[in-house]
This record gives sequence, C-alpha cells and structure tokens, in this order.
Amino acid sequence: MADVLSFCRDTDTAARYGGDEFAVVLPETGAEAADQVAQRICAGIANDGMGPKLSASIGVAVYPHDGESIEALLRKADAAMYSMKAKKRELLTRGDALPAKYGPHP
Repeated sequence: MADVLSFCRDTDTAARYGGDEFAVVLPETGAEAADQVAQRICAGIANDGMGPKLSASIGVAVYPHDGESIEALLRKADAAMYSMKAKKRELLTRGDALPAKYGPHP
C-alpha cells in the first residue's frame, strides 16, 4: 500500500481507517483532482505486478460540498465506497467486464 500512496504530497495524510479500509485526506483538492487520485490508486493496486490480482473500491467526498465535518465527509466517502462495491458485484454477477479505471476483477 505504501508504494501505491507514494504520490502523496507532504500535505496529504493517508491512514488505515479500519480492517482493509484506508482514508486519504487531500487538503486543497477539488472533486476532479480527487477522482484522478482515486483512479491512480486503483491503477496502482491493479498493476502492481504481483499476484493475486486485486481491485479497490474508493469513495470520494469533497469539503464543503459533501460535508463540513470530518465525520460527515467520512460517512459520505464510506457510502460512495459501498456504492462502488455494489456496482462491481452487480457487474460481476451479470458477467460484464469492469471499466478499466476500476481495475481488474478476480
């Protein structure tokens, strides 16, 4: 995971949030840039050159649009992450391929 997050700036903070969940705080970052970071993380995990193939589900929340407290932002990002997980499961159940930006599926 450290290699995947190596692009973080000095002002960014990455932390284990629980279990297999991580939070990355990107100060002074808008929604578009945060989405690009999320895609970079997914690509880094998917293309690490090691097995087994992994994918990531990432939720993004942007201050103040998605909340004004850390708790509200984490709730919003968590809900977005679980929404992404559900979409991946639905795609896998139907047998469709995931869009490349979300990495490979097992």
